[in-house]
Amino acid sequence: MKKYKQFCYDNFGNYYYIDQIVRSRCDLPIFNAGEIMQIAFCDDEKVYLDLLVGYAKKYLSSCEKDISQVVIDRYSSGEELLEAYRQGKFYDLVYLDIRMDKINGFETAKEIRVFDDKAMIIFITSLGDYILNCFEYRPFWFIIKPVSEEKFRYVFNRALMEISNTRTRKYSFFTKEYGNLCLDIDKIIYLESVLRKINIHAAMEQYSYYANMAEEEEKLKKYDFVRIHKGYLVNMAYIQRINKSNVVLKNSMVLPLSERRYKYVFDSFTSYLARCSI
Repeated sequence: MKKYKQFCYDNFGNYYYIDQIVRSRCDLPIFNAGEIMQIAFCDDEKVYLDLLVGYAKKYLSSCEKDISQVVIDRYSSGEELLEAYRQGKFYDLVYLDIRMDKINGFETAKEIRVFDDKAMIIFITSLGDYILNCFEYRPFWFIIKPVSEEKFRYVFNRALMEISNTRTRKYSFFTKEYGNLCLDIDKIIYLESVLRKINIHAAMEQYSYYANMAEEEEKLKKYDFVRIHKGYLVNMAYIQRINKSNVVLKNSMVLPLSERRYKYVFDSFTSYLARCSI
């Protein structure tokens, strides 16, 4: 039996058990040609700024992949980072110290959200009491100082993988009317099976094509889609609540939930919510 080492990643009191082999392996995602990943580190303590940037560069250099597409910038104040945004810079991932002079991390994050709604933000703090105040800025994670290399590598890898997954979350299908189409996964609300056709209900449009629902379920389940009925496959990001006989979506639409699938759907959605809260 494999032995696991227990340690806390300061993540809302949850504990993660990471296998030694998994933690030593470099899982840097593969980017498409021409894609650049932009990362910013912002901390007014030079010691920590050097430490975190050093961790990132060491991790990237240990990967057996071309890392020339990852750009790392460093800022010693929130003002510097925000000025970079005003000059047209955008970042996929931003590490922000919360306790900084003049403009603190929360104020900086608030301004960043004005420029960029998609940047992933990881807060760095020496005080856990700040954690409950950070949710309105939609952080991806927070790390409590002191930051060990082990802790940094784990969170850094998860962030890079999430960014890569977001960039590749596309769903392709063929329609008789429009030919090959490609939709952002996040814009698909649910799939409906009608006879031999699949109707895709997206945020602003609807498409129909010939396909088997079981095959579509197999393709989409890794993107948090759940089969609630033989005729419906739903993106859990759009579920508002689950009742005994139906599922209510965030747009107030009500879809049927088969009795035999209730427990599976409920457990899947509960697990999804737990993962989203991490």
